[in-house]
Amino acid sequence: MAQRSLIWRVVVCLAFMFLASCGYRPVGRGEVLTGAERPTLAIPMFANRSTEIGLESLFANSFIETFGRSQALRIVARPENADLVLDGKIASVAYSSVAYFNIDRSLVRRVTIRVEVQLTRRSTGKVVWKDQAIVQEDYVFDQTYQESEALKNLGVRRGAATLARKMLDKVLLVI
Repeated sequence: MAQRSLIWRVVVCLAFMFLASCGYRPVGRGEVLTGAERPTLAIPMFANRSTEIGLESLFANSFIETFGRSQALRIVARPENADLVLDGKIASVAYSSVAYFNIDRSLVRRVTIRVEVQLTRRSTGKVVWKDQAIVQEDYVFDQTYQESEALKNLGVRRGAATLARKMLDKVLLVI
């Protein structure tokens, strides 16, 4: 019995040594990059080709906030100081009704925003990837103008945050 126990221990030790030598490590236990090792990213003001005023700063700020929470990147203010530059362009914004109270009264509206995003490696000027994304968010439509505008703005902000999270996932795959 003692010999079986000894053989079992040797096999387990060999298995651990093998796993350690092949580079295996549990997920989530990777090395954490320090501040100097993390790639830097600049997110300049988005271009706005839509008729909606103010979306360029709203989207850029949403991206900066979302990417800033990531521990994998350091956000810098100027593109000339960055390893990577994420440029965005709001191509179009459209509003439509998706639910009605009756034939002439809308209850729920949808904002559809088409955005073009491009990640460039600044040192070489090469485009790492380009993407065209469409984000849609629904919001409740109210009969008062002020309330409707506030709800519409909330829907646009939710759309910007959703798109920023999707693009962060995409950027983290290539760094």
